[in-house]
Amino acid sequence: MTWLRYWPAAELIVIMAILSFILMRIWRSAKYRSQHPAPHPTTFGGRVRFILLYLLRILGFGLGLLLGLALFVMLERDILTMLTEMAPTPSEVSVPADLGFTVEDVRFKSTDSLTLSGWYVPAQNGATIILLHGYGGNRTGMTWFAQQLVDSGYGVLMYDERASGESQGDHRSYGWEDPRDVDGAIRFLSERGAADNVGIAGCSTGADIALHSAALNPALDAVWADGASTIRAQDLPAPRDPLMVVITLSNYFLDWAYSVRLSMQPVPLVELLKEIAPRPIVLVGGGMKNPLLGASEGDFYTYRYAQIAGPNAEPWVIPEATHCDGPLQRPEEYSMRLVQFFDKAFDIKR
Repeated sequence: MTWLRYWPAAELIVIMAILSFILMRIWRSAKYRSQHPAPHPTTFGGRVRFILLYLLRILGFGLGLLLGLALFVMLERDILTMLTEMAPTPSEVSVPADLGFTVEDVRFKSTDSLTLSGWYVPAQNGATIILLHGYGGNRTGMTWFAQQLVDSGYGVLMYDERASGESQGDHRSYGWEDPRDVDGAIRFLSERGAADNVGIAGCSTGADIALHSAALNPALDAVWADGASTIRAQDLPAPRDPLMVVITLSNYFLDWAYSVRLSMQPVPLVELLKEIAPRPIVLVGGGMKNPLLGASEGDFYTYRYAQIAGPNAEPWVIPEATHCDGPLQRPEEYSMRLVQFFDKAFDIKR
């Protein structure tokens, strides 16, 4: 979709055309009134009312114009977001030289028959973890996680999500369709005789997919979700300021656009999280405040999702982290918590 690069220019042209049209109408209206002047009030009170009404009309027109343009920009930007986020992000994937272990190149089918490409490492301790990368990336985004887990005896299956990396797909779906891929991954592990003890870990949209998939598929025994955010607009917290009102409205429109494009409407995370119980969950979030929103990822999602999920969910907010950068901020602690979580889930003794 190379034509998307011209979207901002087209957006500016349309806005300028709208403003030019409005200014032309204003000029013509002013010209008409100058040629056909209306009688002005002669009393002091009448003149005051006339001026006040005139100012109110100008103010109302200005506010209406501003809101109209804001609505136009929000809607067309949502359309641009949908087109951009649904576009495939193919990339060539190679094994990092410093990976530290041998992987098997594998291919498996999603439940809707897409061929997904990945790497597989058999387990040494009887448990395998499915690893899900962030939106628009590929399996190499979960290399650090794989290193920690393989070094601790876990098997891993890390793959490129649909329409990403080297996997098939003519569109991405913001995670809406991706549980079909996780189901295919579990079926692949079953064929390899490794489906008895399966966990899942994801970052960003990968975390959303991990939680979504665990709620739908009881074969997933434990979930590590770093940077989980939203599947649907209902997953956003209640708006507390005008900016969040706009963001929430924008997300509802995006939901509608996705549902039209994909012919589906997944259940929001806030309604799915309880379905994972009693299986254990760790929800990881960044504690650094977003300067625009005035709150951190942990405040927005992590603590709230843990409360909704129930006592089987543990929140971990890393104060100096932003989004999925916990392994950079606290590599030793993160690795220890990650391994200990799955050890406990699968009753692995060391």
